[in-house]
Amino acid sequence: MITKKTAAIPEPIAPYAEHSERLLAHAQEMIDRGDRVQASEKIWGAVAHKLQEVAERRGWGWTNHRGFGNLVLHFRKRMGNPELTMRFDAVEALHTNFYHDVRGRRRLQDGLDNAKQLIALLEQADTDDPSNAVPQGLRRRVPQTSARSLAAPQ
Repeated sequence: MITKKTAAIPEPIAPYAEHSERLLAHAQEMIDRGDRVQASEKIWGAVAHKLQEVAERRGWGWTNHRGFGNLVLHFRKRMGNPELTMRFDAVEALHTNFYHDVRGRRRLQDGLDNAKQLIALLEQADTDDPSNAVPQGLRRRVPQTSARSLAAPQ
């Protein structure tokens, strides 16, 4: 009799900020190894996780990829800093590179530098913008309940 071993469900990933930092480090490793495709996606992923962190902290969410750009545009307007969208656009192009592999090592290193600068700008924008008005194209998230939170008190 052959039995199938079921795969265990992995634990959730680390908090967004921690995962973002890990992805930046992993992106540099991939650049150093010459794995342009993986480096591209790690760089994009680091920024995406930072954006998720900022949105979650404020109780905002989105349902599609456009939400990332909407959040960056919100901070650009609030802070009056076009560098936010310029760096975001540069990093977002690396997400496309994952599928086409047309960026060389130098451009990936530039992309990683852009990602680091964008993450720093997002941290500053999140701190400097006390407004909690939901940006256009985003929505207020409904708090999720987990099985743990529904369990009887111990």
